[in-house]
Amino acid sequence: MNLKEFRAYNKKEGTLIYDHELWLPKPLEKLGHTAYPVHITEEGIHYTLNCISNHYEDDWEEDAVARTGIEVMPFTNLWDHGQSRKKMYSNDLISFTRKGHSPLTQFCGRIILSEESGEWIVVDEKGQFIEKLAQVECPQVIGNWFADAHLLS
Repeated sequence: MNLKEFRAYNKKEGTLIYDHELWLPKPLEKLGHTAYPVHITEEGIHYTLNCISNHYEDDWEEDAVARTGIEVMPFTNLWDHGQSRKKMYSNDLISFTRKGHSPLTQFCGRIILSEESGEWIVVDEKGQFIEKLAQVECPQVIGNWFADAHLLS
């Protein structure tokens, strides 16, 4: 059983979608389909396409998976140290301090999963390694890579 939690970024609509959130691709919503809670996996966004409408001869329902234009991001199983205690996902941007540095010195980076080590790491805007996520101190989510990449420059 896969117990991983994911969220997704819809590149076409520029929105983050979280597991169990109501979601439907905008073109289908405009056609009168109903949004239902989604399930997000490594494959993409699993949603129910349900149509009860006079546009079709028969009512119908099917399970679909949105894959195109979707960036799936796993949960790191860690929370930030901000006041609201946000979950940290792949592609989140965080500010943090580093061991051995002054707590007043803040660093910023993007969380990614290292393909080499399989560990969560923090990288700069060019993808260069800064630190292992497990070793940063006082991480705080300040945005996400898709909407806030400018925060790293």
